Amino acid sequence: MSEQSPRDPVAASENRKPSFRFDADIFKLCTRYLEENNYHGLALIARQKGLPPFLRLRIWPILLKHHPFVLNPFLQPDNDVLNKPKHDSDQGDRADGQLNDEDIRFKIKKDLKKYVQRLKYNSSPDINEIEMEMLEVLEKAIFKFVKKWGKIIKYDQAITWIALGLAEWLPPIENTHWVLIGRDVSSSDNLYITNIMDEYSTYIENVPDLEDYLNDVIASPQMKFSDVFERLVLVLLHSPENRTRSPSSKVNKTTLPLNGGTIEDRVSFFIYCLRKLLPELSDYFQEEQILNKFGSNDDEWLIWWLKWCGAKVWSRMDRGRIWDMILGWRLQNPKKSTAYYQDKLKLTKHQLEKLGPDVFWSVSQHDEDKVDEGEGHDEFKKSGSFKDLLHGLSMANISASSSNTNSPSESTSPLLTPTRRSSSSSTSLSEGIDDMNIPFSRLDPHIELVFISLALLKSKEGTLVELDQHEIRQFLSRLPTKSYNYTTRYQKYKQMKLEKEKEEDHGNGSVSSESSNGDGGSQIITNDHANSRRYDYMDNVVNEAGELWRKWFWSEAVENE
Repeated sequence: MSEQSPRDPVAASENRKPSFRFDADIFKLCTRYLEENNYHGLALIARQKGLPPFLRLRIWPILLKHHPFVLNPFLQPDNDVLNKPKHDSDQGDRADGQLNDEDIRFKIKKDLKKYVQRLKYNSSPDINEIEMEMLEVLEKAIFKFVKKWGKIIKYDQAITWIALGLAEWLPPIENTHWVLIGRDVSSSDNLYITNIMDEYSTYIENVPDLEDYLNDVIASPQMKFSDVFERLVLVLLHSPENRTRSPSSKVNKTTLPLNGGTIEDRVSFFIYCLRKLLPELSDYFQEEQILNKFGSNDDEWLIWWLKWCGAKVWSRMDRGRIWDMILGWRLQNPKKSTAYYQDKLKLTKHQLEKLGPDVFWSVSQHDEDKVDEGEGHDEFKKSGSFKDLLHGLSMANISASSSNTNSPSESTSPLLTPTRRSSSSSTSLSEGIDDMNIPFSRLDPHIELVFISLALLKSKEGTLVELDQHEIRQFLSRLPTKSYNYTTRYQKYKQMKLEKEKEEDHGNGSVSSESSNGDGGSQIITNDHANSRRYDYMDNVVNEAGELWRKWFWSEAVENE
């Protein structure tokens, strides 16, 4: 199934293949939704579990076509564009835009060249025909977007980096497997492209008929790269319209999580949450004068994180998982009943259990009232029992076999409506599919990104406190991927466990049957070689983001009492 480039690149070697593990049942559900063009179901899987990376080339265009921010786009206008002197604009009109077009093309080519030089470690790298064609597709797509939206947002190198990030998963050349390799791995052939199917060949080989299925997917008609790119930028750079923003210059912490805000709002909110949720790291940042004088280029990494959604500064693998969440983001339409979505998704209880609750679930007023009835509020604050309650609800969200259906009032309530699960196992066994709660998004996706960014910082806290100011900024401007190799000792333990499961389940070395929260077996297929087990912690980072959200919410609720 491998295509060959002019330099005949070899398949990705085992030790540099990306780590990837996916539940077999969820994968089957994903391919079913893809065959049905069921964007409701694909969005659900994208935000809950992330997508199989080798299917993003087909699923991302579908999700973008139906994304709320594409159907109702709004970009925060650049002040430089709005305040541009009229005579400058007139001069551009008289010149028929030719000079401006040339300047834009020059900047795009210059920024694309930086990416090539960065990967090839050469100021004058050789480029083969496929690579050249990919760059031409990228240049045309970026230029087309800037020409269409340039009156609202001016060209920025980050727009090119978003296109490059898209090209790391979506082949710019139609009906091919070729994507950009990213900075996570190096090519022995000095190429900056790779065959995405070769990268995940171990996984593909362990799923019957998947190779033929993927070849059919590649050969089928596809949305143009430029159209996918335009939609992606509209989603990543979306901002709430002026009428939904708070008229006060002060960030409104009670509306921002739901409504979102400008990049200025989000940066302020991020710094506020950093001080509250990661006080030790925040204090160390202050000592090293990180984020102390925001607005200069010193801490530009945070703009790359929050405004440009990790383009350029996050690894290809980590960014792909986060973009899955953003592209799969969906609120429940209050005009649509739960039965409507259940009919569209056709989920079993078992499938819904595996998908789990919305990562950013929260406790409802109903649950808080139940706790307050049992003990005084002051005692409640001191005992820390709310933390235990949150932990218990979190576990229940994962392991309980059913959930309560949201009423119309719940789905449209102001802030922090929960995903609550029944605490009675005997009751849950008798509940039907009509009583199940489909996990929809609760928070604005760019506020979700704030907490994901905080979780990333927390995961790297041990490293960051050992670095100085310059090293911190350099580190956060090129964040390493969270995937790493197991230790030799753990590999031996895992291999013994896999061999035991193989005997019990009649599986093979790359297909393992693992316990799913203690409620039953789940067939997990991996992309790792049997002798090279790795673990991708990005799902842990996403889950930690949800925990940080709930910690922040409760601390705010307590302080406001």
